[in-house]
Amino acid sequence: MRLRADWLNRVLNVPYVPILGPAHPDQFTAEMFTDVFADIVTASRTSTALPFDKDRRWSPRKTDTVLIDEIVHRPDHTIIPTLSRRGGGTIKTFYYGHTPNLNDLRAATRHCCATYGAANGRVVWFDTAEATDVDRTRVLLKEFTHDDQPDEPSGSPIVGELDDYEPETAATFSDFAHAMADHGFAYLHQRRNAGHHDGPVLVSQDNGVIAGAIGPLTIMPDRTGGRMLLPQYFGVLPEHRGGGHGRALWHAAQRWGARHHADYQLLQARVGAASERLFLSEGLRSLGFTATVAA
Repeated sequence: MRLRADWLNRVLNVPYVPILGPAHPDQFTAEMFTDVFADIVTASRTSTALPFDKDRRWSPRKTDTVLIDEIVHRPDHTIIPTLSRRGGGTIKTFYYGHTPNLNDLRAATRHCCATYGAANGRVVWFDTAEATDVDRTRVLLKEFTHDDQPDEPSGSPIVGELDDYEPETAATFSDFAHAMADHGFAYLHQRRNAGHHDGPVLVSQDNGVIAGAIGPLTIMPDRTGGRMLLPQYFGVLPEHRGGGHGRALWHAAQRWGARHHADYQLLQARVGAASERLFLSEGLRSLGFTATVAA
């Protein structure tokens, strides 16, 4: 199926591509969306991650596919369901349009779950207005100027690369990763133990114990050749929050990106979360919101 740019122009209000995630707004014209969608369909048929897919750092294979036969493409809205085979399987129904009919979208998603043997279903749509009625995630853009960034204020936690710490301190990353499993660090720790080096991991410590971390730091060319700093796992242990660890880690990661000539970074943060407050206070540009409900 070839999507029509004139129809998409009416409904693309947040730069987000099914399977790939957020995109730079300069690359999110309707014409470019149709081209990227064609790339996604091709990749879905071969289960191969696209060269500019951020998940390619984990595996050259792609487990998410577009359900081409279930697409609805009309002048006033477009619906693109996808299937992930991870776990028990998940159908995500992406709705591009105005005022989604959630009852109908949930019913269609449940039908896809039954048809394709998926245990879970989600409906995802996009909005530029902030609201608290459902689970919302803010999409943000950081653009690098490559100017020298100021040093941290006196007394801020010191941040360094995990591999540069003394063995006794580095060994506490295991406990940190276990405690912060819901932030992705358990998975990252498993990959490191298996010999995968996905990029530097920056950490801060308190009395010889790792208190916070951000990583892995990786830069990948996007579809047009721009250099994007990929999203990182980012978190601070609850007992160390409020001590400046999160901001110090964020600044260190941004300095790393600037030194390695990143052009931009796209991030997502749950509305109301500490990371959202940090990103907004640091001047990141808000690109809109994704909203999600269970089917």
